[in-house]
Amino acid sequence: MTFPRFLKDPLLLGSGRRLLELWKPLLLWHGIVGLLFFLLLTPLGSWILGFELFRGGAPVIANIDLLSWVLSWRGFLHLCLLLGIGLLGSVVRFSGIFLLLSHLEHQTPFSLPLILRRVLRLLPRLFRLCIAASLTGLLWLTVMGSGIFLIYRSLLGEFDINFYLSQQPREVYQAAGWLFAWFLLCLLPTLWLLGRILIVLPATLAGDYQMLPAVRKAWALPKKRSIRLLRLLATLILSVYLLRLFASSTHLLLARWALHTTARIFTSVRPLLAVSGFLILIGLLFTFLIGFVTFNLASILVIRFYYEETPLHKNAPPGADLSTLGRNLRHLLLRGLRPRVLLPLLVGFTAVSLGISLYALSRLPEMKEVYISAHRAGPPPAPENTLAALDTAIAAGADFTEIDLQLTSDGRVVVVHDADLMRVANSPLVVTRSPYAAMQNLIQVPNDGSPPSRRRVATLEEFLDEAAGRIRLMIELKYYGFDPDLAVAVMEILDRHPTRGQHVLMSLDLPAVRQLRELAPDLPVGYLLSIGVGDPHQVPADFLAVSRQAVTPALLRRAARQDREVHVWTVNRKQHMIELISMGVDGLITDNPALAVQVRDELRTMTPVERLLLRWIALALPEAAAEESD
Repeated sequence: MTFPRFLKDPLLLGSGRRLLELWKPLLLWHGIVGLLFFLLLTPLGSWILGFELFRGGAPVIANIDLLSWVLSWRGFLHLCLLLGIGLLGSVVRFSGIFLLLSHLEHQTPFSLPLILRRVLRLLPRLFRLCIAASLTGLLWLTVMGSGIFLIYRSLLGEFDINFYLSQQPREVYQAAGWLFAWFLLCLLPTLWLLGRILIVLPATLAGDYQMLPAVRKAWALPKKRSIRLLRLLATLILSVYLLRLFASSTHLLLARWALHTTARIFTSVRPLLAVSGFLILIGLLFTFLIGFVTFNLASILVIRFYYEETPLHKNAPPGADLSTLGRNLRHLLLRGLRPRVLLPLLVGFTAVSLGISLYALSRLPEMKEVYISAHRAGPPPAPENTLAALDTAIAAGADFTEIDLQLTSDGRVVVVHDADLMRVANSPLVVTRSPYAAMQNLIQVPNDGSPPSRRRVATLEEFLDEAAGRIRLMIELKYYGFDPDLAVAVMEILDRHPTRGQHVLMSLDLPAVRQLRELAPDLPVGYLLSIGVGDPHQVPADFLAVSRQAVTPALLRRAARQDREVHVWTVNRKQHMIELISMGVDGLITDNPALAVQVRDELRTMTPVERLLLRWIALALPEAAAEESD
């Protein structure tokens, strides 16, 4: 079947015609469901998932503890409920669409309140279906994760994972090939299974079958029909992806042209603010429309397939062709372009965009003092966590240099990130199982031209002496299996040094944070958060160090109310630096401290409005695309 002919499939055309006919009630239905979830189910779900029962009384389960927690009954139950509640929103929306189409096909009177009452009565059944789907998905992830773990342990388990990621030896490509093959081996049967049982939901909603009988009936359908449905859905997904790509490119070009043109015409920043609000609203509208059309068209497609292509329910609706679809679309566009319809829409759209702009202006925080920390002692090309890197961090004007500490087998505290020295010094020595004498003469790579003595594996004492009066240390205690002796050894060294009060401590391990809090109640102690479940604000820490993806306005507001700083890692792109500083973070941990210092100092000279505009303008400048990625 050729691609153009495939686009003329009457099932796809009929679904498009139905969408054009029913877009008003469908839009209203999506609004009702969204409002109900916002007011009722979202708080209820947050309350249920917030039970400390799932975390065993711990305020947060994060970082290296997360995997073991997920594999426990508490974590599995938490994930199952989380996925079930997440799926419930989409299933409820689908249910309303199904009931709406069913009333039309049976030519019975309907109203949205009637459909809402029927969906509410179906909620227990829908939730059970969502939980069953969640369990199936988690079992699939367990199987897939087990295969990934075996491939990793077989091919990449000898040295620290950072060695394989940076050096990319032959084993990395072998693992990538095996992972790709395993992914296909898991994905293809999953898609096949999904295509065979997609009609379980409409069959269950129609009341024709219970869930298990519906699964058996769906599996008994001819394979060709399931393949047809999968092809239609694949075409729809590909079309949506291309449409989103086109819409994003058009929006970016429009933003560049509008902002540059406005800047040339007006000297005041207020017109730029209005244009920014207008562009933001257009972007939100594009995103909503694409999502609305995709979800509804896919839902109608599955429902029509259930009615037309399966013997489960014989009541086929009338077909459609391209001319019918074109007439409906043209009629809708012409009706929307009438002056009495278009002018109020433009006025309302402009008013909303101005409202968004003024609201954003009123919510802009004043710029606070932002600390710049050099990641792993200093920027490349100096070898990480070396005295050479420390020199480059000082030269760049960083406020802190962030270093990683581990304990050798003979009790020396050394500045090393990985579990072994393979990546940084081409040595298989494991730090915690080796004496310091075996590693102190190793010269780390790359060679940045600094003396070899500045590229050796350094101790904490050497860093304290070199940093004294020049830069502060952000000290991370690094564990590959928690060892309480590390914090004790670190504090013994700090207590002997005159610069003790100038430095801060942090760790990924919650037990280490608690231990540091007891050993050094007068020093700032931070909790380093990569990914987690729970409330990190309950951790007894003075500051949070979070990944860039985890930063939200809500997190920053909560931290500000608790007088707790938020430092973000690892931020290397200029646009991300602008965005995070404008949001109100307290510090950036970066591989490019010179750029971060420059961005921070320039932002200090700007007004809040100019900082907001800069976040938008940076997206529209050609230079943004040429910057290095993280």
